[in-house]
Amino acid sequence: MIRRIVLLRSHEWLQDAWEKRSFAAAGANLERAIKVRGAQFDEGYHPVWVAGNAGFAMTQPRATGFSYFSFSNVKSLATYGVRVEFDDDEAIARMMADRGHDVVGVYADPTIGLTPSTYCGSGPVGTHVDVARKLGVAVLKKAGMTGRRVRVAVVDTGIDGSRIPVKGGWSPRPGYVPGSNPPDHGTMVGFDVRIAAPEASILDYALLQSTGPSWTAFLSDAIGAFANLIALLQDQPGPLVVNNSWAMFNRAEDAPIGSPENYSANPDHPFNQIVGSLVGAGADVLFAAGNCGAECPDGRCGPADVGRGKSIHGANSHPEVITVAAVTVTDRRLGYSSQGPGGLARRKPDLAAYSHFKGSGIYPADGGTSAACPVATGVVAALRQKITTKRRSPASMKGLLQRSAADLDKDGWDYDIGYGVIDAAAAVKAMDMVAKRKK
Repeated sequence: MIRRIVLLRSHEWLQDAWEKRSFAAAGANLERAIKVRGAQFDEGYHPVWVAGNAGFAMTQPRATGFSYFSFSNVKSLATYGVRVEFDDDEAIARMMADRGHDVVGVYADPTIGLTPSTYCGSGPVGTHVDVARKLGVAVLKKAGMTGRRVRVAVVDTGIDGSRIPVKGGWSPRPGYVPGSNPPDHGTMVGFDVRIAAPEASILDYALLQSTGPSWTAFLSDAIGAFANLIALLQDQPGPLVVNNSWAMFNRAEDAPIGSPENYSANPDHPFNQIVGSLVGAGADVLFAAGNCGAECPDGRCGPADVGRGKSIHGANSHPEVITVAAVTVTDRRLGYSSQGPGGLARRKPDLAAYSHFKGSGIYPADGGTSAACPVATGVVAALRQKITTKRRSPASMKGLLQRSAADLDKDGWDYDIGYGVIDAAAAVKAMDMVAKRKK
């Protein structure tokens, strides 16, 4: 069986199913209008509204084997995604040929997983107190930037609300109560967000709810999470920062690069589309770079997914998100931190943040780009307390952090840590300088 995301053109019955969050509301119409021999709808996955664009222009492939794309001059398109199990490739071709009027495309639905790791066998380097000092959290606090009234969606395994207070959330698992998860990876991420943004309103988006040996999900589940985040912004406008400490480790489940079904380097994939739509709606979206760096890659990394130009895939390399690499508080790059260029944007990662320190107590060390990402997310949330998206868009916020990052080797942007290590104190100083010039 081949699991795929099928993107469908809008119908009233699909819209109704999305609004009701119900497969049954569309099931009969899907069976009649869309189904073909050899295809079976996953009735546990309701149609999901996918806001996106169509008509991306591909440039020439680079020597790394990736292709790079233009994200401009696109036409807005509203579609709905469903999850389908196909018997074989012939069944996929049959759906595209026989149901082409309704089917926009068929896309890979790979497994995604967390990005914790150990640093080549060593113990923690420093503590969360050291992280706060290096970031310049005291400067944030003095400026009144603690993340108050800023929502941070922790898209992860779920959070232990007795340790990290939560203000709502979502999960693909029916009946999940935000904050009800035992302490695990998501709780660590929530703790690390609060290093720089102790008063942020944490939303528990428990995406990775697998009951297997590791916390995993399908990319189609992530589409559901992001669709709900867009709906949240529409219903309740205001600052929203989204942390994603997960990635695709092995492209074996993905369609090959160049295939219209591909995820890792295809901007038309519905998840890459909806990520751009969430940023366009005003959210600051951060992704971990991944843990497939050349020196000590995670054991889940595919043999062709390690090192420079091979290890930052799909939305983790989206040009509109902030992609975060990892360093220690001693300013040493962590060897597992994935290296650019990325699948969708060449200049990845954007910057680095601190990881592999003693912090939440969930693990011996808060490690991997899993910890680096929420450390950076906390800085964004703290800054957002006083910087509205009208004053500074997500792209402008990313630019501020890039310009104020600490360039460790004084050599400009590079494929290992981007523009340098995030520096909250320098970002506040840069903001003050801009404000003074405007006066």
